[in-house]
Amino acid sequence: MKVVMLAYHTPAGGAELRPGDIHEFDDDEGRRQIKIGGARLPTKEDESRIEAAARDKAKADWRAELDASTVDELKAGAERNGIDLKGATKKAEIIATIVAAIDAREAEAAAAQAAQK
Repeated sequence: MKVVMLAYHTPAGGAELRPGDIHEFDDDEGRRQIKIGGARLPTKEDESRIEAAARDKAKADWRAELDASTVDELKAGAERNGIDLKGATKKAEIIATIVAAIDAREAEAAAAQAAQK
């Protein structure tokens, strides 16, 4: 059960949880935390914040992978994903082209999803 912490809490063997942190407990512990006033159920805004943070982390991890890749690995990945490198040959140029292509695809997908609503 996901809950939003309202008080400081240190689970056994875990890192300290601060008010506002979202944490997943087993159902019994989640209900206990809510009952004692240490947590509450997440709101839609909390869920949106969680999703945005997860997307930001995934994007940062992906960017770190790109930075750690060789030029040949980047070119192969671009080819596998149908990304035209538009003559880019330097690592920074290739990464910028890949990031721009993926950003454009994500924007296009978001626009299509919004149009369906």
